[in-house]
Amino acid sequence: MRERALPLRPSQYDLTSRCNLRCEGCLYFSGNDYLGHVDADEGGGVERFFAAEAARGVRYGYFSGAEPSLVQHKLVIAARHLPYGVVFTNGIQRISAEVPYRIHVSVWGGAATDKALRGADVQQKQVRNYRGDPRAVFVMTLNARNIDEIGEVAAMCADNDLALTFNHYSPTARYSRFIQGEGPGDRYHAISSAADNLVLQPVHLARAHDAIARLMDDATCKVVYSHEYNALIHDPAGLYPELLPGSDVAADCAVRLTNALRHYNTDFSASSEKCCTPNVDCRSCRLYAQSYATVLARATRSLRRPQELARAIRMWRVWCALFLNDDGLAAVASAP
Repeated sequence: MRERALPLRPSQYDLTSRCNLRCEGCLYFSGNDYLGHVDADEGGGVERFFAAEAARGVRYGYFSGAEPSLVQHKLVIAARHLPYGVVFTNGIQRISAEVPYRIHVSVWGGAATDKALRGADVQQKQVRNYRGDPRAVFVMTLNARNIDEIGEVAAMCADNDLALTFNHYSPTARYSRFIQGEGPGDRYHAISSAADNLVLQPVHLARAHDAIARLMDDATCKVVYSHEYNALIHDPAGLYPELLPGSDVAADCAVRLTNALRHYNTDFSASSEKCCTPNVDCRSCRLYAQSYATVLARATRSLRRPQELARAIRMWRVWCALFLNDDGLAAVASAP
């Protein structure tokens, strides 16, 4: 890793405010931070922007949107300047082979639940687009409605030789108000209520932990996860029980924005928010990209103790498998 990739020096990029789904409780459309930004589409401007990012030392991009597959030309341009990255997509449109990054395809449950929560039947398209694509990892977003469908999603992925990992729905402030009847609905806040919503409770976390643990021990499933992370992310106390004094910001989060780690809006203006998902309450945040970064940062602080070094190496291997589309690094990560 040190020889091939480090330092990674990441930053985060929203590429468009367009989307072709209407996912319930969508993180992107649950706040106001996306408003007032016009998508940057002029090719020369996109080229200059990512060239400048490379010049300031960025080597890894987190690419999202709304839906980045709708503006693939930006991904192609970014790849000319940033060697590593991950694209978060709903999988309806296949991302061109010109884009060399890891591709994370979101799944919201079994076929019926996925359709109900996203407004369209998309799983057959996702599988057709990414079956056999070594870049792809399917990411099941766990929520209170789909815990019993973990096995169904795992079987779908196994039948199509697709890697699988897990995310956890983390409610935004607007979603929390909506399910309590304190705010108006819209196309992204439509079918949830106080009695029936997506929020994970301790009972859901315990069931998810046990179901994933069984899958990791099943040789027929290509699950990219770790037993250590499984225990940490399903702890009801969460990863961020402590907040900075006088604030609602997590005291020990690895993805808080800094001068180096930046989040860019769709017009390529730098965000001034706390992180790339500022609408999520830190105390309830279990979002996987952010959580892996935090867990890995904490594990890396204690490398002088042999047992902690071994733990950090295991966590790095999981991160490499999930977030790097690089055969050479994959071989390094899987070595004894």
